[in-house]
Amino acid sequence: MTIFTVIRQPGTNNDLAGAVAEHFASTNYRLNDESWLIATTGTARQVSDILGLSDGSRASGVVIEVASYFGYANPAIWTWIKNNWTTPPNG
Repeated sequence: MTIFTVIRQPGTNNDLAGAVAEHFASTNYRLNDESWLIATTGTARQVSDILGLSDGSRASGVVIEVASYFGYANPAIWTWIKNNWTTPPNG
């Protein structure tokens, strides 16, 4: 599967958290109140459409396809990425 980062536009009153929970209940990792990792097939546009971001009908934010990763974070994040990325790059 491909991993996408979904980021809610700060300062907007929307239900992006509800949309993520509804459509990607078992394939998301919530990083904080405004961002998630989502593992799914398809494109960033398709994820945006599903979440109601493309037309703003449910939320305001952006979807970014993850190409690589690196950093220092909670080990649970690295485990989630490794378990959900079909062919992860060397991170």
